[in-house]
Amino acid sequence: MHPQLDLHGLTGGEARVRAELWLRDHAARGERTVVVVTGRGNRSHGLPVLRGEVEDVLARLHGEVVTAWEHTDGGGGFRVTLRPARTHVSRPPPPDPVLREAAPELRRRAEEALDELGIAPTPALLAAEIRRILADDERSPSGQ
Repeated sequence: MHPQLDLHGLTGGEARVRAELWLRDHAARGERTVVVVTGRGNRSHGLPVLRGEVEDVLARLHGEVVTAWEHTDGGGGFRVTLRPARTHVSRPPPPDPVLREAAPELRRRAEEALDELGIAPTPALLAAEIRRILADDERSPSGQ
């Protein structure tokens, strides 16, 4: 059985962020094959969006994190082949400015959000989650 991410009930934007973070995390862990469940969209209110959002993420990550993908039986998701983790030692990238400048409360929120998803909080994933939280806070009427 392969690790599985179920995106049912999420908006397109939420699914896009979660799928990317989750795929990057599982590739870093050395997973070779994972499954991303989108559903077929039969119960969507309006046009189904998750499949298209995930396909865009897979296409964007192709070559970097993803080597191949195919629809699962029934068409409700994707079986994704991840790129093998790099085994050579390289210099770590410079710290992301968003991590240096993030308030402790914002960093805690990002760590908790990743923990809820079962994702190990690497610096790159923390920075991405902080950016997502900031974007969500900007879009919300109350700023929270």
